[in-house]
Amino acid sequence: MNGDAGDTGRRVDHDEKQALARFADISTDATAWRMRASRMALGLNSKEMAEQLKMPTTSYSAYENGKAHPKLAAIRYLYRQYDISFDFILYGDFRRLPADLQQRIFDAMLSMQSPKGPPEA
Repeated sequence: MNGDAGDTGRRVDHDEKQALARFADISTDATAWRMRASRMALGLNSKEMAEQLKMPTTSYSAYENGKAHPKLAAIRYLYRQYDISFDFILYGDFRRLPADLQQRIFDAMLSMQSPKGPPEA
């Protein structure tokens, strides 16, 4: 799939996970960062994700571009279908994510990361 995050094989410690997930940051930019990483961890491109969510690609792109917070229905779908918690998408709290999914999401975040670190709000 086009959105494959790959496997960095690198273990990330708790503090680095908090920084990457932008823990406690509820801005649209932080939510967008987590939505994009989640999609990439699932191996989907944005068109495929929009199709799964039964929404126009442009609407889904607004989530990933920080133009809008995701609708409740989209977050609910991610939770029910993939076990990506509301807490993670909205708040950056990764503790309830299954370990294998958590690793894939952080691998995606590392692959998206600029040399300066995760994007700031």
